[in-house]
Amino acid sequence: MRSWQSFLVERLLILTKKQINTATYMEQKRIANETPYVLPAKLQQKYNILKNNTYSLDTYMLKSTSQPDTRQILYLHGGGYIEQPLSWHWRFLYQLTQKLNGTISVPVYPKAPNHQYKEAFEKVLPIYEDLLTKVSPENIVLMGDSAGGGFALALTQLLLEQGISQPGNIILLSPWLDITLTHPDIAGMENKEPMLDAKLLIEVGKAYAGDTATSNYLLSPINGPLQGLGKISLFAGTHELFLPDARKFKTLAEQEKVAMNYLEYPKMNHVFPVFPIPEAKRAMQQMIDIIKN
Repeated sequence: MRSWQSFLVERLLILTKKQINTATYMEQKRIANETPYVLPAKLQQKYNILKNNTYSLDTYMLKSTSQPDTRQILYLHGGGYIEQPLSWHWRFLYQLTQKLNGTISVPVYPKAPNHQYKEAFEKVLPIYEDLLTKVSPENIVLMGDSAGGGFALALTQLLLEQGISQPGNIILLSPWLDITLTHPDIAGMENKEPMLDAKLLIEVGKAYAGDTATSNYLLSPINGPLQGLGKISLFAGTHELFLPDARKFKTLAEQEKVAMNYLEYPKMNHVFPVFPIPEAKRAMQQMIDIIKN
């Protein structure tokens, strides 16, 4: 049975969901994303967020108070490849550092429509390679939510292609696995989805892809290899647009006999683990157990 808190959050999301004009939104984001992301000072102080100036890409770090060198977590934030990190990303990651020894690195990768996916991979791949010099591969966790979840999975597939060591764990929160959103069951999810707009996402996906086919695995990692990747854990809710592709991904893994932790939560919305609800606490504990074991 779902918590009353999760029901309330979903109601609030539905009430605040707006009909967005795609052309207007894209132009607003084009203008906004011309300016580099600035981490709000209040969040930086509240969550003790540090800036790592050793990379060519703006990258922020959160460290556990005990043994921050134990493991390295590379977190790729969501936002449809067009939005910058949100306050709930920082809250979620801070909570993770309170319960798990390690350092979390959060690169603010290039965003659509000003930039395309190739630039994002070119900037983020060296960060992962640097983490390999700090800890052994099994002590690296690659995490991401929504678009960041799709990016994280695609990055591991690129590592495989280039013969670079896989992370010990790949944790995907409501990942955007296929930017085409052509799964026939997606249309039936729209009346349950309190946050995402499929038509808008499809157009943003095209902008992020540039002149590359949207079926390319670096954009739609559901089309990429599964054999030889690190241990995958996927969290999804049954009230989200990406559920059909998450289930398809699970089926593909089973067909290829690839072990995966698939955790589907009834009546939960998109990226539910970042919300202040009891189900999120349970999901975080599952993530911690997965990483520690």
